[in-house]
Amino acid sequence: MRTKVVNDSTDLVPLLRAFDNKTKKEVFNELLLDWKPLSIIKEKYGDDGEDALEYFDKMKLVETKWTTPDEGINGKPQKKYRSYYSAFNINISCPVNEISEIFTVASLNRNEFKKLEDQIYDFIGLDGKFGSMVAENFGVSNLALKGLVKRSNKFCYKGLKLSRKD
Repeated sequence: MRTKVVNDSTDLVPLLRAFDNKTKKEVFNELLLDWKPLSIIKEKYGDDGEDALEYFDKMKLVETKWTTPDEGINGKPQKKYRSYYSAFNINISCPVNEISEIFTVASLNRNEFKKLEDQIYDFIGLDGKFGSMVAENFGVSNLALKGLVKRSNKFCYKGLKLSRKD
């Protein structure tokens, strides 16, 4: 297997959140062993399992492939997932104020994060807005905003612009 190298402080946010509950940890452990189809994960872990797969996919912690129609459900192919990495190498050097912002974003509880995520989602609208404008509007640094975006499944950067995820 491969080792994921983490050398950007904002990459810690999604990594810390990737294993923040029992379901995510168990789903990832299953994916370390072998390819698992979405249907099996969903059957065993419900919507939380599917959300975990989506999060892992966004972070590129898993690789995916489609099954053949014979292996699928009702003759239709389905996605299978497997862990892309078996180890992490974290090598970060940054100022204390930067790492404190990263840990603050990573440690926001689910409700606080969801509220902020929804507010940002509404603010950027369908056309998106420049990241610096969003950061200024919400009173956060560009670094904190980048961490929030990496934690979220709702939006992404397209150049300097923050947009809703397609």
